Amino acid sequence: MRAQLDLVLPEEIEDETRLLDLGLEDVDLSDLTAEHLEISGCRLTKGKLAGSDLEKLILVDTELLHCDVANARWRDAAVTRVAIVSSRMTGFAGSGMSLQHTTVRDTLLDYASFRFAKFQKVEFSDCRLQGADFVAADLSGAVFRNCDLSGVEFSQVKAAGSVFINCTWDGTKGLSALTGATVAASSPIDTLTFATAVTQAAGITLAHPDDLDAV
Repeated sequence: MRAQLDLVLPEEIEDETRLLDLGLEDVDLSDLTAEHLEISGCRLTKGKLAGSDLEKLILVDTELLHCDVANARWRDAAVTRVAIVSSRMTGFAGSGMSLQHTTVRDTLLDYASFRFAKFQKVEFSDCRLQGADFVAADLSGAVFRNCDLSGVEFSQVKAAGSVFINCTWDGTKGLSALTGATVAASSPIDTLTFATAVTQAAGITLAHPDDLDAV
């Protein structure tokens, strides 16, 4: 981004509009609908993008700080060198999107959907993703650090190379698809919780020998 950012938003935003080198605060783009919109070199602080429908959005070299992106629909978006910090993305739908060199930190992503999305050098840190959907996503370049993955759906993902550090796994689904992933936990209890969840996902029942005396 340029050191000096423009502070004026174009009066009209439509298909193929380019928003370049803007520094905007409290801008309201809720329910905006556009295709092939490009946002590049921008910093949006406390911006409102909730309910936006931005198919094939191009988002490059941009920061979203304390923004509301709840229930936005960004199908097939291309996101590159982006930082999303302390934002709200509950119910966000980003099916088929591509994310590269991107960080998402301290952000709410409950029930977000990333079906068929592709992650390359992407890190989710201190995020809550309860009930999120990653079905058939390519997570091979993703890192999840200190994230709440309770109830997340990982069925059919590509996970070789992905990393999960100190995450919460209560009720997580599709764990058998995480072949090739690395899972690290500081707490032995968290390690046991994950191991138990994987065992259950494989259809294996854990029991105490005393419970099987009659077998």
